[in-house]
Amino acid sequence: MNPANKLDQRNVPLYLRGLGCQVLRVTSRKSRAVIQIDRPIPQLQEKAASLTENVNGQLRQAWFVHVDSCLVYWH
Repeated sequence: MNPANKLDQRNVPLYLRGLGCQVLRVTSRKSRAVIQIDRPIPQLQEKAASLTENVNGQLRQAWFVHVDSCLVYWH
């Protein structure tokens, strides 16, 4: 996405749905929205970084990517 086509943070979930992603949750934070999706499209997977979460003693892998000013993640 080039700078001329910047999305407003409220429109990013609509943009992701239009690409075929199932948006599970949208959480607004002070600086950015955090969007959880079910399965990423290949365009997102190519740009993703991984992280390891520790949730109640269980380690799990998650991936995230920035879409404009929003953080998009999936497990």
